[in-house]
Amino acid sequence: MRDVAEQAGAVMGVCSGTLLLAQAGLLEGRRCTTHHQLLAQLKELAPGARVQDDCIFTEDGPILTSAGISTGVDTMLHWLSRIAGQQTVLAVARDMVLYLRRSGREPQLGVWLTGRNHVDQRIHRLQDRLAADPATPWTLASMAREAAMGERHLRRRFGQLTGMSATEYLSRIRLHLAMQLMGETSLSLADIAERVGVSDERQLRRLWKRFEADTPAQWRRQHRQRAHAQPD
Repeated sequence: MRDVAEQAGAVMGVCSGTLLLAQAGLLEGRRCTTHHQLLAQLKELAPGARVQDDCIFTEDGPILTSAGISTGVDTMLHWLSRIAGQQTVLAVARDMVLYLRRSGREPQLGVWLTGRNHVDQRIHRLQDRLAADPATPWTLASMAREAAMGERHLRRRFGQLTGMSATEYLSRIRLHLAMQLMGETSLSLADIAERVGVSDERQLRRLWKRFEADTPAQWRRQHRQRAHAQPD
């Protein structure tokens, strides 16, 4: 396993499988977790590891570990988001009839399934389109056409099923994508606004203020400080 790990882009230990990674010497200096009944054993096998007992899975460099069998699925979805993007993860989760849970280190992951706990295929189709093409200049009329229903019915139905308007849902998607770009790139607010479908920097700031207490500059600075503080 140690030889194979050196060639792999990612290695994942599911539940008690983390103990095998420990025995192979792959966890020294890394964050990791396992089933709650095996935490003490994990600490003995990997005394130099940073064993976590407060999360369902961990990711430290190329090593991923999960606390249990079912959380191994959560771990895999998290890994899939890294290599294939949120849209693929959303499609896989829905196909598997799963709910994406948060790890504690990915607090914004839930936005992709916010308001998705329903069975109306027309609304699901619209939500998929909004998430896939947030930069499109969507209007209530174009949303209604996508959902194959009248505007009044869409307004009422979307609110009943999701607890928010279709416009607010789109705004949340756009804000999340803006935050991703702010955290992962050095793009200006104007460039980010254009990419996520907001008319200009001023409108992006207004959208930001609706949901976030900090300013975009404060958020970006704090995000970078946290990223820098996390162990490699």
